[in-house]
Amino acid sequence: MTPLAFFIPLLLSAALYGQNATTAGRFIVEHPTLLNLGFEWSISGDENRNAQVAVQYRAAGEQAFRNALPMLRIGGENVGRDAENLHYTVPHGFAGSILNLKPGTEYECRFTLTDPDGVSGTSTQTARVRTRTEPQPYAGGRVLHVYPPDHKGPRQDPSFTGVLEAYYGAGLGDWSVVRERRAQPGDILLVHAGLYRPERLNYVDPLAAPFDGTFTLSLKGTKEKPITIKAAGDGEPIFDGAGNHILFDVMASANHIFEGLTFRNTDVAILAGKKEVLGATGLTVKNCRFENIGFGVWTEYAGSSDFYIADNLFFGRDDRFRLIGWTGARWGNIGPYPSHLLTSYYAIKLYGPGHVIAHNAIAYFHDAIGISTYGTPEPDPERQASSIDIYANDMHMSNDDFILKRAVV
Repeated sequence: MTPLAFFIPLLLSAALYGQNATTAGRFIVEHPTLLNLGFEWSISGDENRNAQVAVQYRAAGEQAFRNALPMLRIGGENVGRDAENLHYTVPHGFAGSILNLKPGTEYECRFTLTDPDGVSGTSTQTARVRTRTEPQPYAGGRVLHVYPPDHKGPRQDPSFTGVLEAYYGAGLGDWSVVRERRAQPGDILLVHAGLYRPERLNYVDPLAAPFDGTFTLSLKGTKEKPITIKAAGDGEPIFDGAGNHILFDVMASANHIFEGLTFRNTDVAILAGKKEVLGATGLTVKNCRFENIGFGVWTEYAGSSDFYIADNLFFGRDDRFRLIGWTGARWGNIGPYPSHLLTSYYAIKLYGPGHVIAHNAIAYFHDAIGISTYGTPEPDPERQASSIDIYANDMHMSNDDFILKRAVV
């Protein structure tokens, strides 16, 4: 045998071995939720797909590590549909979660990458990550008292007529866009009982929302000091859109809490983001009631993150007595008769990472809960629909889907 003939098989064997060996890449810690932690680890090589990642964790202060589920090997799966020109190949790596943790607890997590064919790069990763807690109003925040326009009784100071006056210092007419007395991070707007229905055809609407009847909120709270808009506890505060399209627009906001409020008679109760335009972060909606609405809470923005939507009641407009499926003459129509009317679409539809949707009661919508993963995922992990917890929701009479688009339940 000539030397060349001897070395060619060796070179081919080394090349194949190199492709089967694993090269470790970027390690990503996803947005934590209250109960779970998520991770991704990109790799190259491992063409024979025999690499593994073992996962261990322990709460801060504990001595012993516990075993978690190993990470899942992903990569090479093709997803797409020619009709929309969608073709996506999943990148190679591992993805996994550590489940059923305690809120507000720091965990030390350890990940060990092994491959019988060899590993190059960093084969062990560690991360210290704290689970979130349910967002709460800031204990030391200023309290601003909000009253409806027809309130006749005594007031607590400082007092304001409507949310926008307390939030911005907004005035009537064209002066509704003059915002010289903005709320500060940590402020608590206590909304007292009554009806808050914009007179949108009134040039000097007392709630400062002429023409569209929309309350646009764009200030920035912080995680430690959110801006809170909550019921004062003296009766039901009702925000009534009187048939308008958007009641609250919070697309430009950060770290806001809505608690104990009623939203009704509007197409979109809380608009929190539009695709490739703008979106809220850190939005909390809890213990609220939504009735006669087309949409409850809605963002399509990939940068919207860390929403907490829990313990709410959503009532849509759809038929209480029959389900309309995707067959027959009404195929493709959303809502009850007459078939040309768009009535109730989603109770909750979100995009982006780190959301929690839990303990909500939802009825009479076309779809109950949706994660807007249409199209190619964003390349930035901070803008992907990852680490989303959906659990313990009661969903009734949805014409199409209860939970839509690859959400984890």
